[in-house]
Amino acid sequence: MAKQFKCSNYGICPEADKETIFQETDLEEVDGKYVCPKCGQELEVIEKGGGIAKGKLIGIIAAAVLILGGGGAALLLGGKKDKPEKEPVAVEEPVVEEPVVEEPVVEEPVVEEPAPEKPKPTTKPANPTSYNLGWGTYEGPMQGGKPHGMGGEIKVTKDYQIDMKNGSFKSVAKGDKVVNCKFNAGKLVQGYIHHANGQQESLYIGN
Repeated sequence: MAKQFKCSNYGICPEADKETIFQETDLEEVDGKYVCPKCGQELEVIEKGGGIAKGKLIGIIAAAVLILGGGGAALLLGGKKDKPEKEPVAVEEPVVEEPVVEEPVVEEPVVEEPAPEKPKPTTKPANPTSYNLGWGTYEGPMQGGKPHGMGGEIKVTKDYQIDMKNGSFKSVAKGDKVVNCKFNAGKLVQGYIHHANGQQESLYIGN
């Protein structure tokens, strides 16, 4: 008749707490022993006449040792009680006197009159971003001291006729703007005219 086994690792292994019964035919023998497939502890043979209850009691005591520690387990097993600890002796703290701190003598600093600053020479910025076109003020990328590149803006300061290089002209007046300009070595190539009255028109100058 095949033997039956049970895990006695109570309080730790769920198979032990569920009272799971393992059949010998369902287990693999390792070094002549059968171990719990869940926790790896050696299984206990189920014998007639209360073998299960005895194993369960041992498992519960073992779990109590882990949870409560040595002192709690001793109470469960009927061990000797620990001797009461001696009451601590009160120790008087020494009185610490605060040292007397003398105020330092602060001498008034001698204030020297600063030397007159020399006038700084006026220098042009290394990378200017503003340029006077005569009919408007340009703000944007520059190269060689002239407008160059994409993304600049012109604020028109007086009425002007922009030559489209194809025999036609486009008029701008004071208060208008030319945005998203593209310049090539100081020459306006394209942009968008935003008139002061709200009208807009594209601008593309041919060669």
